[in-house]
Amino acid sequence: MNATPAPEATAVEVKARALKGMFVLAARTVASQGLRVVSALFLSRLLFPSDYGLFGIVSYAASLGVFLGDLGLSAALVRQPHEPTRDETFTIFWCHQALTAVVVASVCLLAPQLTRGYALGDGAVPMVWALALGLFLSSLRVIPLMALERQLAFPVIARAELIENVVQVITTISLAALGFGAWALALGGLVRGGVGLVCIWWASPWRPQGRFRVDVLRRLLGFGLAFQLPPLVAAMVAGWVPLVVGHVLGKEAVGLVNWAWALASTPMMLSVVLNRVAFPAYCRLQDDPEGFAEYLRTSLRRLASVLLLAIPLAVLAVPVAVPLFFGTRWLPAVVLVQWFSMECILTTLVGLLATAQNAGGRPWERLAVVVCVGAAKWGLGTWAIQRFGLEGMGPAGVVVGLAEVWVTAWLVERLNPSMRGLTRQVVEPFVTLGLVLLGACLAALRLVEEGVVAQALVGAVLFAILVWARERLPGTLPLLGELRQILEFIRARRAARPTPASPAST
Repeated sequence: MNATPAPEATAVEVKARALKGMFVLAARTVASQGLRVVSALFLSRLLFPSDYGLFGIVSYAASLGVFLGDLGLSAALVRQPHEPTRDETFTIFWCHQALTAVVVASVCLLAPQLTRGYALGDGAVPMVWALALGLFLSSLRVIPLMALERQLAFPVIARAELIENVVQVITTISLAALGFGAWALALGGLVRGGVGLVCIWWASPWRPQGRFRVDVLRRLLGFGLAFQLPPLVAAMVAGWVPLVVGHVLGKEAVGLVNWAWALASTPMMLSVVLNRVAFPAYCRLQDDPEGFAEYLRTSLRRLASVLLLAIPLAVLAVPVAVPLFFGTRWLPAVVLVQWFSMECILTTLVGLLATAQNAGGRPWERLAVVVCVGAAKWGLGTWAIQRFGLEGMGPAGVVVGLAEVWVTAWLVERLNPSMRGLTRQVVEPFVTLGLVLLGACLAALRLVEEGVVAQALVGAVLFAILVWARERLPGTLPLLGELRQILEFIRARRAARPTPASPAST
């Protein structure tokens, strides 16, 4: 079957469609984060660290199956210059199902050994089986979702994902209130997957028609493997939390870490939005190096300005907010939330840079970075936990994350001459704002010896003063100026919207 050429689109059109998709998904993300906050407030009162720990250890084994069941073949379809044919999508769809079936069978067979190794009890085995079978809810939606993403049909995707988020929150809170414990988290995720699958298939124009062709699999496997291996390695690296922390400090410590990361990683939802829009957009800008570079630089500047001005204020407020809104049982996680919040800024920036690497045809470079980062995180993280306990996790994560941002930005800078200076643009704001935040925290602790509320207020005032001073230092990238440009851009877009005609004028 001959491939259908992709509709011609200029760089301006691609950017405009991508921008619209980003705004739609961002709006969905804001709504989802509101639901997430509501869910966290209820679940933090209904569940305990041990519940989060049990779910975290069990779900880790199943989460690996998401990556093992997808060899990056759908991403290879998105990146190719022509529209995917029926035979191509049909082949990749059934490859996903076959791989997922192998993964599900393996996880189910290994479930008893996993639960015994961490003394989770025989009751955890059915949870492993349930989460493993839930992998089909992900694999069955990959190609229909790819068809929508390639068309940049993000408004449709946003509606479907908002519906599944609402259903998950209602299900999880209801089951937790009924005393289901960790099962509330597991079943909430499964119900979300089922509802999301129905919504995506309902909206997508794709249907499994065609014939299976081995030559399609061989052609796409090279890029697909290189694309999929980095997130697979990253998922294995993330396993040091349930594997090392669970082994050294126990199930409750895993629960504290998972809860802290879930709270701190809220900004990463913005990263998911940007990456989903950026990858198909970057792929269509492969023949326009200057447009590619400008789009990436603008995205990074705006992302960094928002995160580096907002997250530090949240870090200062964490000691007040956690016991006030979530209860005193989560006080041991306060320091973790603070460090993880800073690490999430780095992770978000890396996500956008990694997307540019993949779209630029350098997935094997990305894999090398992820492997080195994984080795560093396992080594440094394990030493930090054994030496300092949970308090050692945060600084170790920030150090490794900063190194990853630095190296990844340097590699992306080498994609084309228009990227020159990208490394400094990415690294300098984080380092200087990190030092500003550290100085504000230490000064607040010294000036106010008692009272977390007073310390947070003093720290926020000092941080604002130091940021104002940093903006006037030579050689620093202006974050406040970039924030003003974002606000002006939003106002200009609102002003450009056509005004609906009134009934009197028709």
